[in-house]
Amino acid sequence: MIVHKAQGSEFDAVWLLLPTRSNRVLSRELTYTGITRARRELHVAGGVEVIEAALARHVGRWSGLGWRLNSI
Repeated sequence: MIVHKAQGSEFDAVWLLLPTRSNRVLSRELTYTGITRARRELHVAGGVEVIEAALARHVGRWSGLGWRLNSI
């Protein structure tokens, strides 16, 4: 199961398999979601560089709400 589909679910044991190279999809938020799905056991498979890159990347969301409120 991918992390996006696991959102809102919990499992006794979780294996978080990270890619061998960092990519733009892998972020702090995605990693947090994967980790917090585990109730009892968490296993993380990934290189230190990939984990550090994921934790350093914050997903910036732009909804346009601030711009819309300022234009009223």
